Amino acid sequence: MKRIAIMGAGVAGHLAALYFKKRLPGVEVILIGRPDRKRPIVGESTVELTTHFFKGLGLGRLLEEKHYHKYGLTYYLKLRHNPECRNYVVHEAPGVIRMPAYNLNRFSFDKDLRQIVGDHQVHMIEADVTAVDLNAGEHATHLLTLRSAADEQQQLTADWVVDATGRNRFMAKKLKLHKEATYQRSTFWLRLKDFDRSILSSITAHKDKHHCYDPYYVTHHFYGKGYWIWMIPMRSDDGNEMISIGITYRPDMIEQKISTLEAFKEKVMADHPVITELIESGQLVDTQAMHNYMYEARQYYSTEGWFLLGDAAFTFDPANSAGLAYVAQQIPQVAAMIEKDIHGSLTPAYVNCLESHIQAQLALQDTWSKWYEVMDDPFMMGWTLLFANMAYFHVVLPMYMTGDFLDGHQAQQFADLLPRYTREMQPSPLPFACLLQEIRRSNPGLSPTMMPNLYSRTINFDLYKADNRARPIYASNYYLRSALLRVRLMKMVKWSLSTRHLRLLLRHGCGAVQDLARAAVLRLRPSLFYKYGESPELLKSPFGKDGGFLDLVRRA
Repeated sequence: MKRIAIMGAGVAGHLAALYFKKRLPGVEVILIGRPDRKRPIVGESTVELTTHFFKGLGLGRLLEEKHYHKYGLTYYLKLRHNPECRNYVVHEAPGVIRMPAYNLNRFSFDKDLRQIVGDHQVHMIEADVTAVDLNAGEHATHLLTLRSAADEQQQLTADWVVDATGRNRFMAKKLKLHKEATYQRSTFWLRLKDFDRSILSSITAHKDKHHCYDPYYVTHHFYGKGYWIWMIPMRSDDGNEMISIGITYRPDMIEQKISTLEAFKEKVMADHPVITELIESGQLVDTQAMHNYMYEARQYYSTEGWFLLGDAAFTFDPANSAGLAYVAQQIPQVAAMIEKDIHGSLTPAYVNCLESHIQAQLALQDTWSKWYEVMDDPFMMGWTLLFANMAYFHVVLPMYMTGDFLDGHQAQQFADLLPRYTREMQPSPLPFACLLQEIRRSNPGLSPTMMPNLYSRTINFDLYKADNRARPIYASNYYLRSALLRVRLMKMVKWSLSTRHLRLLLRHGCGAVQDLARAAVLRLRPSLFYKYGESPELLKSPFGKDGGFLDLVRRA
């Protein structure tokens, strides 16, 4: 029997083991790692993409019974950055969307996940991998050397090796694949219990009133120059309330190194004293800090049967709760390559297409890096977040649900939309940058009306299932809404008969017309959405269309 060896007993390794066991039933799955190893726990806030993967794996009941529902991402845009001001424009989901998400207690989630993986007869070996000799075993398999906590040594062979060793980066170090990230990040976070959550209501919030859900059960985001802060409500092991609070910042923009609770509170107090007050009302559970933690690799997948997964591949900015979402994409990609390899149809071209999809994800990271330069401007940041969420719900999430990210042509098309740039050539992260800048010139004073909560017009409420035929329609809706939002912004400019304004009007008037034309063309000719046409057989997903990669029930 063919064999997959997964190195690393963290969340990525366990999720991969469960998926491989269900998706590749004719392959032996071995999970190697020491679960007693202490590691920083992150990734508590999921997005709809991650939850879709979890539910496909059969983890829906676990999520419902032990973890809080998350009703979207809520953004607090402060009108003036001084401690006395408590006026925030609050953007939050206008209702309960059809795609759920959850805030996880990662300690209990990881423990329950390991039990579930064991129940599926995955062979688990509690040991560390000390050596991997590629193509050194019998029949050109890989030879792994293991060492247990009792210092006992053993060897085994595997046809495929998946490195999920996290920041230990076993294979990246062995193969000298390290690559510096375009931008660095640092982070500090804490968990709190027995706090007074009513303190969050002490701010003056400019937002739409609704009774759809309790607005506490979201992922809360606050912003400042060069940093953003998260607050993630979660259920503790004993069923009581707990919350994760943390800051992520660009160290080149903030000289202060934030590695203690006192340094964190000092930084936050200057902009958002409500967060400091919340912390002081509770009891500290733990703290963690990581500095300059971003890295990449020169290669992630190989036709020779090794793959880098999760933090063993690259690290991420937790903005938009994307960490486990990357893992939810990589695991099916690795399975697709193994499936093709089993049938002798894995080609360098297919591997390169999936590598290009990873590069597109990293291009998004580069864009988020530039966000830090405008995070203290609520107008710029508010509109940037609107367009980012619109792209996620109309392009990224439908692509994932259908499984098109496993199709070579579709992966390459996605990479074409998101090319990577050097740091020096990185474009502005703002949608319609010159238009937004002109509005700020025209309106030196900020008001809540300049930052309307338009999520009801940017979130794709129709999306709830995999449907390849709907993807061109969703893309058409994206262009239509983009045109309408551009026109709305144009109305905010205090126009004059200057040359600058005439050029601006011509540029964005034509841009709106182009977006309307794209929307109409995709409605009339949906086939034009697929830039490269249908993939040849060698580049197609081995799991079919319409979400076939999560057709796992019959394989459980």
